[in-house]
Amino acid sequence: MKGSRTSAPAGSVLGLSALSHDPAACLFIDGRLVGAVEEERLNRQKRTLAFPHRSIDWLLRQGGLASLADVDLVSYYWDDRGQVPSMLQGSAAPLRHDPVGMGRHVARRLSAAVRAPGQLRRELAAHCGDPASLPRIVYVPHHEAHLAAALHSAPADCGAALIIDGRGECAATSLFDLRGRSGPRLLERYDFPHSLGVFYGAATQALGYTPISDEYKVMGLASYGCASRSAAQAVNRLLRVAADGRYRLDLGLLQPENCSPGARSWLSASGRELLTGDFWDSDGRPTQEARDFAFAVQQRLEEAVLGLVRRLVGRTGARRISVVGGVAMNARAIGRIRESGLVDDVHVPLAPTDAGACIGAALWALNPGGGAPADRVSLSDPFLGPGYTDEEIERLLIRSRWPYTRLDDPAAAAAHAIAAGHVVGWFDGRLEFGDRALGARSILGDPRDAATRERMNTLVKRRETYRPFAPSVLEEHAAEYFSLAVSRRMGEICDVHERMRDRIPAVVHVDGTARPQTVPRDFSLPSYRRLVECFLAETGVPMVVNTSFNVKDEPIVCSPEDALRCFATSGLERLFLGPFLVTKGAP
Repeated sequence: MKGSRTSAPAGSVLGLSALSHDPAACLFIDGRLVGAVEEERLNRQKRTLAFPHRSIDWLLRQGGLASLADVDLVSYYWDDRGQVPSMLQGSAAPLRHDPVGMGRHVARRLSAAVRAPGQLRRELAAHCGDPASLPRIVYVPHHEAHLAAALHSAPADCGAALIIDGRGECAATSLFDLRGRSGPRLLERYDFPHSLGVFYGAATQALGYTPISDEYKVMGLASYGCASRSAAQAVNRLLRVAADGRYRLDLGLLQPENCSPGARSWLSASGRELLTGDFWDSDGRPTQEARDFAFAVQQRLEEAVLGLVRRLVGRTGARRISVVGGVAMNARAIGRIRESGLVDDVHVPLAPTDAGACIGAALWALNPGGGAPADRVSLSDPFLGPGYTDEEIERLLIRSRWPYTRLDDPAAAAAHAIAAGHVVGWFDGRLEFGDRALGARSILGDPRDAATRERMNTLVKRRETYRPFAPSVLEEHAAEYFSLAVSRRMGEICDVHERMRDRIPAVVHVDGTARPQTVPRDFSLPSYRRLVECFLAETGVPMVVNTSFNVKDEPIVCSPEDALRCFATSGLERLFLGPFLVTKGAP
């Protein structure tokens, strides 16, 4: 891994993702991950671009630190310094298509690179009584922050890593060999704007969705599509994948200077003419043309990702690889890697997005710099955010005058309610880190009833009815229903065995697939494991439907107050809030 190394302190390191999308922070103390949280969960603004002030304040309290001055080191997930030559070189080809636009883009990036350190220090100074007491700041190259998050949470025999996102400072895709004693070795790099994240984001925008936000909707919609020659020809012109696995984008179809958060068009005029179509009917529902376009986009992404995996395996011989970066959130592509037989195992770290890069930035400072080794177990535990005591929850319930009952066994009561056909809110333990609800802040239902999906979508989630829900399944039973046995963070899509599809229709997508979360016996949130066990005992089915505890356009709930607001304004029928059952009438 390139970059200057300085010995990190054995004390406290604040990892930071900020000044762009997915702002988040984490805190390590003496090599232990104390906590991690995304800013949107605290400021309640979905896809916020705000600096993670609330996240930092919570982490300081969680770590018992009076102010940021008590932190030994801040490790930031980006390093534009010294990248001017690469920026200019990377813009050479796009400049031929739009010299004015790319010139503005390069100027903006250079200006941001100059201003970012000062802006970062000014924002951080709010957490110190004296700006002069700010801790030392280390700037970590973006793809190396992603790599560190993967490297230190992956199995010890993971031999290679593939980083795929929109872009770092310059890199958009990086292939690393992890086998050498001297550390990871960069094998190949594809620079922005030749980016699979840009490809998928531009297609997301072409469909009328928001890039760097709604890509998962395109992945879901793709399941309803069919092969279409016209859609495939258009998509394949935007993204060209060679026989040897290398890929290139047609830059004449893009406006790379716009490929960042915001409302500006990522596609050029010719790109919009080629790729947009009659995608929505008069009722606001996607047309078959939209479904086929999404199908072609997803198929092309998978082809490109598999081409990169072939190159990576061919150059390293690795049978276990790690995939990280925003594109690793594409669960269908990750599932295709496993199904391909190219590798024996594929590891995706907790929160592979830029939010998770805050953990990677801290690990980059801790481990290569000579600090304490990371605990792989804690790096796999998603429950890293705020938690609340029973006393705090009950005081809120009394103050807000919600009818409630204290339960001796809330997991058993919730399982019984779900088996009886109720959709329930489940709030327990510390908040999950990352985009997946994994049993701490979840909305749960009965997988045996096909109507559960529609009820969740229309009454609770208020979102597109084509969107699927995931199952949380006891890990020892997963292979009975699915074509995989372990997938603890809903990270990949797999086939549902045909003989089982009628037993669990609420979690089976239209193409016979699902995105399961397997819940092991030693799950770090025992109450959730017990809930699924109780549902099995009552119904004979070892899983429940699990979706994130939020409604459309809101982040996953964090606090008990958030949960009560969501409960009050949605079609939820029961809320299990810690040890309490909250109802909208008599329990």
